[in-house]
Amino acid sequence: MCGIIGYIGEDASNIAVSSLKKLEYRGYDSSGIATILNNKIEITKCVGEIANLEKALAPTPCTIAIAHTRWATHGKATKENAHPHQNKEKTLALVHNGIIENFEQLKKQYNLKPTSQTDTEIAALVISKQPQANNLAKLISACKQFVGSYAFALIDKNQPSTIYLAKQKSPLFVATNKNSCLASSDPICFCGKYKNYYTLADNEFCVMKKGELLFFNKNQKQIKKKPQNVGGFENSANKNHYAFFAEKEVNQTPEVAEKIIKNYSQTNYLKNIDAEFLKNINQIHLIGCGTAYHACLMGASYLEKKLAIPASAHIASEYIYSKSPNKNTLCIFLSQSGETADTILSLKKAKQNRAKTLAIVNVPYSTIAKQCNITLPCFAGAEIAVISTKAYTSMLCVLKILSSHISKVITNKKQINCVPSSLKNITKKSINSFPGLNKLKKLVLENEKIIFLGKNEDYITAQEASLKLKEITYINSIALPSGELKHGSLALVDSKTLAIFISTNPKTHQKNLSSASEIKARGGKVAMLTNLELSKADRKKVDYVYSFAKTPASLSSIASIIPLQKLAISVCIAKGLNPDKPRNLAKSVTVE
Repeated sequence: MCGIIGYIGEDASNIAVSSLKKLEYRGYDSSGIATILNNKIEITKCVGEIANLEKALAPTPCTIAIAHTRWATHGKATKENAHPHQNKEKTLALVHNGIIENFEQLKKQYNLKPTSQTDTEIAALVISKQPQANNLAKLISACKQFVGSYAFALIDKNQPSTIYLAKQKSPLFVATNKNSCLASSDPICFCGKYKNYYTLADNEFCVMKKGELLFFNKNQKQIKKKPQNVGGFENSANKNHYAFFAEKEVNQTPEVAEKIIKNYSQTNYLKNIDAEFLKNINQIHLIGCGTAYHACLMGASYLEKKLAIPASAHIASEYIYSKSPNKNTLCIFLSQSGETADTILSLKKAKQNRAKTLAIVNVPYSTIAKQCNITLPCFAGAEIAVISTKAYTSMLCVLKILSSHISKVITNKKQINCVPSSLKNITKKSINSFPGLNKLKKLVLENEKIIFLGKNEDYITAQEASLKLKEITYINSIALPSGELKHGSLALVDSKTLAIFISTNPKTHQKNLSSASEIKARGGKVAMLTNLELSKADRKKVDYVYSFAKTPASLSSIASIIPLQKLAISVCIAKGLNPDKPRNLAKSVTVE
């Protein structure tokens, strides 16, 4: 869950650091850069965000650099553990995204004496100890011994115009023109600078020189690769008038809904999900992690309301140990980045068992997108903040469209409109009603324990709302089905407890109010987020009601999460924290 950059060309150090900024969503607890100057590797490392590295970096006229932004896996966020790492002789420098799972065994095998706590330094030392005569052969030989995942960029002080690259499970891309070469964990870095780029596959290697890219397989045989067009990767490293990316991105939700409506109405992304593709499907599994898992829960609800086929949601890290899918299973994989390691492992399991696979991802060039039978894009654009807002909502929109489409195919009802045109207005109204959240923000800040509650789809929204609050405010919140409150968790309630009910279904509304009374009777405070009309008597049962715009019942799950996303962001900012870069977390979880 780190970002790596390799660059050959003029002003290398500055360009490497500016490119690294675009990857800061991948890790920001430390960063570093290595350059070659006067036949010596110069390394600068800093703890904290990349701005610290910029301040510490002395201007140098170098033409080669590798750089790294870290999310700690082995060892604390210290200068010693920051990348790049070197061999004992200081002739090589290495940056790494991923995890070398057998680094302890390699440490013993080679009798290594590292100076850091990292698996990456072990990798650098092992590469250096390989007996082969050239660096490509050394790198290939060492990679055959590594268990785990890696994207490597390696430089040698004696080769000041060459970078060696290796890829296994962690994403790595390269691009070149007459004047420079750039390697990156994300093609977003190529935007505006290169026309084409190349994607390294697993067990592929690249020797990168100015204006030249040479690709090799694990047998050191040179291979040819087809370039891909850089196209219009969104350059989103601009906050516009917002203080934080999180604020900008949640407010982009109506634009995303508009893109989804336009693209799914005018372009036939769904055409291959036809009667033949769905033939003999008798179960649907939706698989994801974190926020994407909550989207899976919602998607399973959407599908089961439309179909006679059972649909279930699964946490990817658990799915790989569960009962296997089969050829009559449709597996739907959800991931914002498309590089989530646990989800990729679940995808491999599904493919091994001949299940049909479908991806709903925000990054169309990602590993999950490429490996699934069919891919449905989310059109959320780049999401820089770690907290996922517009990407989650976009997943729900695509799942809503997909459920209608599958129902249309199975029932052969041609008149069904699969793309609800009201999505944009619904999200826009939900965004614009934000000022009413100030009172709710104050209530959250005044209390020590926060419980989100709801029933059915509202309970799923409660789970996502709780995750949003805890991941950027560090407030310990939980989510419960409102009927479960009295089965143990009511013991938590006291005068420092705030219960936030999400209530959008008239059939379950009174049940929520009954649970609210249980909270009030024990000294807790109660707020309710709803799009329903409340009587005067009902309003007396809660301390505060936040009303958002009325929506069709089928789309309430999309509208109701937006105020709760904004609530988490506003509480975070009120506490003096940064919603873009919460502690201990990274955006793209590329390790298991």
